[in-house]
Amino acid sequence: MPIKIRNLFIHSFLLRQSEMISGKNISEKSVLIGLLAITAAAILLSANLNNNSALSSNSNQAIAQQQQLQTNNTIRVEAGGGNSTAPLTVYVPQNIEIKAGQTINWYNPTPVGEPHSVTFLKDGRLFPPFAAPFAVPNSTEFKALIPSPNVEPLIVPNPPGTESKTTTKTVIIDNARAYNPTVIDSTGKNVTYLSLNANYTMDGTESYVNSGWLWPQGQIPPGAPPITTFTVTFEKPGIYDYLCTVHPWMTGSVVVK
Repeated sequence: MPIKIRNLFIHSFLLRQSEMISGKNISEKSVLIGLLAITAAAILLSANLNNNSALSSNSNQAIAQQQQLQTNNTIRVEAGGGNSTAPLTVYVPQNIEIKAGQTINWYNPTPVGEPHSVTFLKDGRLFPPFAAPFAVPNSTEFKALIPSPNVEPLIVPNPPGTESKTTTKTVIIDNARAYNPTVIDSTGKNVTYLSLNANYTMDGTESYVNSGWLWPQGQIPPGAPPITTFTVTFEKPGIYDYLCTVHPWMTGSVVVK
């Protein structure tokens, strides 16, 4: 029973009993006053027991939820999403505090086909452009790993009149580590491509860890790597800042204790 309602009930009860006592002789009044005091005390005790029971129940529920979180050991984070009052380019929650050994799973709940990434970038020079130009000899032949008219490289033509004098061409290709789950070690030289929807254990020495482009379920465009989640287990304490390479102002952090 809420405290305010309980107090009103007790006040009303005492008022009615006091009206009954008036007009009685001294002996009867003494007995009735004693019974009245015992009854009021019993009401208060019962109300306090009910309140304590409710508090205990709420406390047990909170403990159970915490134990369930610790048992699951995985926290889910929205990469994007948005609604009528929030932008599409946010992580929810943006900042998280966990214990070493815990796991975070990122997914994209955005209602439109807008990709996001979860990219830990210790060395800013490794920020991945979506395309990379490079020069090759004219005689170089390119073959797609997956034959398709949609994967041919873009070759920039030489200026008119210079074809016979030029032995190289400039080629522009997609930068695979921008779109795919990728890890670059502490030296910045060794690159490892992870499986799609990767589950990665981070030790904190990596120069670059990228989820690839995370798409909302059911909204992956044709030809794009079908990535919808990225899961990381954090082994060592520290502060791990990350961003979305598609929207660099979209940032988040993980504090591991």
